[in-house]
Amino acid sequence: MNDKPIKLMPANQKRVVLHYWGRRGGGSLLTLLLAQYLTDSQTPTEVILSLTKQNNDVKAFEASGLPLLTIDRPCLTSLWRTAWFLPTQLAQHANALAALKPDAVIMTMNSPFAWPFIRALRNRDLKVIYVAHDAEPHPGDYAATWQRVTQDLLIKSADRVITLSSNVSRRLAERIPPSSSKISMIPLEAVYPTKRPLLPERQSADEPVRLLFYGRLLPYKGLDLLAQALHPLKDDRRWQLTLAGSGPLESEVSRAFADWPQVDLELGWISDQRTEELFSSHDLLLCPYREASQSGVIAEALSWAMPSLVMPAGALPEQIGHGAAGLIAQTGDAEGFRRALVSVLEQPESLAALSYGAATLLAERRDKRDWIHLIEAMACS
Repeated sequence: MNDKPIKLMPANQKRVVLHYWGRRGGGSLLTLLLAQYLTDSQTPTEVILSLTKQNNDVKAFEASGLPLLTIDRPCLTSLWRTAWFLPTQLAQHANALAALKPDAVIMTMNSPFAWPFIRALRNRDLKVIYVAHDAEPHPGDYAATWQRVTQDLLIKSADRVITLSSNVSRRLAERIPPSSSKISMIPLEAVYPTKRPLLPERQSADEPVRLLFYGRLLPYKGLDLLAQALHPLKDDRRWQLTLAGSGPLESEVSRAFADWPQVDLELGWISDQRTEELFSSHDLLLCPYREASQSGVIAEALSWAMPSLVMPAGALPEQIGHGAAGLIAQTGDAEGFRRALVSVLEQPESLAALSYGAATLLAERRDKRDWIHLIEAMACS
């Protein structure tokens, strides 16, 4: 991958660097969507991408046509052999970014070596915005101690901290009170494009409601609650479910749902093309999560004007407009989730209004231009 030359910008145009040194997943997606949102704005911002050469989504970034500055980030498993090169690498990359004189560097997610790198940026008088996806690691998440410690250091070092839901803002302010004055919220879905105006019309009254569970198969996602909720409905032909994703619970999910005729299992990594096919062909997203900040999966559903059925957990009700773009189980257990789902099975025509609510909510959150206003404020400060 060759770094592209960076042209001089007009004097009145804002310039930002989007930094993400992870390999793929939510950090890559937010970085790309934010880059597209900023460059497509009525007052376009010039965007430069700071990525690792190990990023698995590099083709999507290259296709954006945006300039890339890349670093050959050491692998954590072999860091003991290359650690002495790391300070020089970080300093050289920080110097390259400082030479561009950006109005801000936006760290779109925590990633390996983000903490020492933010120190290099601050030492060069660069303003840094850090995006905190979660207040704390999710139960069962990987490297929870590393995530918590390094994120706290990033929050304390950044000029501004952006959360993606009010729930996370509140929890971070409670955990790190000295940082509360620099924390503000911009909804995750504010940078998601509209991919479809509404759900397609149902072809017949007998057509089953097409349900979708999508994402990482982790303990906090409530897959056991989903199985309990659906079990009394096992012989009900008014629904079909596609359960798609990868993670440590793949074998448990396979055992729980393998003999269900109306459940299709797609276990393993889901390609971008298949993701679009899934969201374009289903009616209702299921989020039986025990715990949650905000969900990138819900943001994707909003992009497709697809309503979501969520537990009353974390920021999930907030993310669907407290019911404007979906349904909220009245209780956070299998019975509450099942009752909410049955209400849709009994009145599938209600999905049309919820789809309209999802499309409207997404448009409202995009139109606020919170990211544009933030960058303008950073440039003037």
